[in-house]
Amino acid sequence: REKEVSDLKSRIIFTISHEYRTPLMTILSSVELLEKYRHKFTDSQQLKHFWRIQAAVKHMTTLVNDLLFINQAEFDKLELKPVALNLVTFCQELFCPIKSSLGAKHRLIFSSERDWEPILGDPKILRQILTNIISNAIKYSPDGGTILVQLNGDEEKVILQIIDQGIGIPKEDQPKLFESFSRASNVGIIPGTGLGLSIVKSCVDSHGGKIHVESEVGVGTTFTITLPKNLPEEE
Repeated sequence: REKEVSDLKSRIIFTISHEYRTPLMTILSSVELLEKYRHKFTDSQQLKHFWRIQAAVKHMTTLVNDLLFINQAEFDKLELKPVALNLVTFCQELFCPIKSSLGAKHRLIFSSERDWEPILGDPKILRQILTNIISNAIKYSPDGGTILVQLNGDEEKVILQIIDQGIGIPKEDQPKLFESFSRASNVGIIPGTGLGLSIVKSCVDSHGGKIHVESEVGVGTTFTITLPKNLPEEE
């Protein structure tokens, strides 16, 4: 256990030092340019640099939140707070801003085989599961690709499938796919921390569910998430 904790600390330090370098340089360069030339910049030029700073800060904040989440999961400190959820409405509201941000680059399609009675679920945990997988699907899919989210199941369980047309995951990489800081060998220069799917696995586990992946390089990936409908409400 001590070795696991030591390894986790080492990976966190490496990730922070590596992932913070670029956004910090972005912030520094934009601040220096604004400091020296703001009187010459137009409003739109100044705004461009403010957007760059904002994007860099958001990236760093996301990384910190992911690392904190992983730390909680590693020490079994995730707290489940289930409430009654209409899963169709939940997914539609979650996907609406994502669709708007995609423009014409990708298509995100959501389908449900039927209307659902409310289930018990933790909205924060479910949001982590879906946003992380969909973000990966978008990141690793070519322009024009379609991401399909299908909701089905039965009286006892909910099944969510996220299907993409991305680069796929080599078979030799799949066994370690859900480990913290693990990335597929074919990602090339596509940026990432290797934390997203580890977070997903921790969330699915905390929800009493299972996750399965099927993938073929050059064809795409399908994640199948099975969650129980009947979680005990928090007292």
